[in-house]
Amino acid sequence: MNLKKMLQAKKAELAALKTRIEAGESEAIEKGEALMKEIGEIAEKIARAERQEKLLGMIGTPAEPVEDGAKDAEDPVRNLGDHFVKHLKASEHGKRFDVVAPAYKAATTVQSSPAAAVDFATTFDRNVVTAPRTALVIRDLFGAERISGSTLVYLVEGAIEGAPAVTAEAAEKPQVHFADPTPKTVTLAKIACHIKESDEYVDDYAFLASAINGRLLYELGLVEQNKLVTDLLATSGIQTGTYAANATAADIADAILHAAMDVQSGSGFAADAIVLNPADWYTLRVGKYNNGTYYGGGYFGDQSIPSLWGIPVCVSTAVASGTIVVGAFKTCGSVVSRDGVSVEAANTNEDDFVKNLITIRAEERMALAVRRPAGFKKLTQAS
Repeated sequence: MNLKKMLQAKKAELAALKTRIEAGESEAIEKGEALMKEIGEIAEKIARAERQEKLLGMIGTPAEPVEDGAKDAEDPVRNLGDHFVKHLKASEHGKRFDVVAPAYKAATTVQSSPAAAVDFATTFDRNVVTAPRTALVIRDLFGAERISGSTLVYLVEGAIEGAPAVTAEAAEKPQVHFADPTPKTVTLAKIACHIKESDEYVDDYAFLASAINGRLLYELGLVEQNKLVTDLLATSGIQTGTYAANATAADIADAILHAAMDVQSGSGFAADAIVLNPADWYTLRVGKYNNGTYYGGGYFGDQSIPSLWGIPVCVSTAVASGTIVVGAFKTCGSVVSRDGVSVEAANTNEDDFVKNLITIRAEERMALAVRRPAGFKKLTQAS
């Protein structure tokens, strides 16, 4: 398969992911970003081949062969020895001769890189080096829901009055009463942004436009992630606790285990994730016994899936240093959305059409529903 067919195949593969990317599937978005990188690399190879072909065309074909005498006459004299031999060949063979070669002037001009050919010596890498990016991992910790409206109302069961009891034969049985459930309302919030690009920019710098559009989706996801953490920690009813300012790795680990037990006793569900800042994870990882060995098995231990007390650890800058969240994320909270991430482009906005501009808009409507607040506990380092 040649490069152009490979390019078409990759573009077709990327187009096939459109629906899944619009639905906000993390796997599809990661695969799409990888495909965009491959498309850029293939496009660069095609462009390089076309430049090479053009350069060869400008160089042209070798000159036609000439007779030996003509060749000697036309060959450039490269040094003084060549100059003398050339005049020796010109003398008559078989006769006494004296050869006096005309004065020879060596070339003194230094051959340097021609300014007109600088572009031919430049290799241009179309892979854009991205700025540091926070991994978008928080959303995947929660459950997911889709609704058709703009508001979600769910019910939280009320308290029980009375309780069943062991009774004697023919004795009066105790009565119980369940209070009415309490309605809770969650309203979708819109996260959106847009960017303008010229037609020429999209046509002439497709690889760069693709990178910028990919970054647009990342920035949207980053705001979403920060909102999820903010909304969770602001939810009324989540459990809270503290650990000492000078806490050791063992102290922090103990506090996390205690929080996990509180989550299970408060919600009835086992904690399935621990979210903490890289700085706090570092404190835990370098904790040592008195003999100098690491609690976690040392720096050659397997940490492909970080965990603590058997609970997966999510290391993210989405939470500040000194804040740790332990929770039953999947069962006690969910991300509610309507249609996933929507990306639309048009040239009819304002005066875009007459200016050859394209407006690209990305947006999503989502909210966090914390149905069981007791399923989360926030630990804060004391000041």
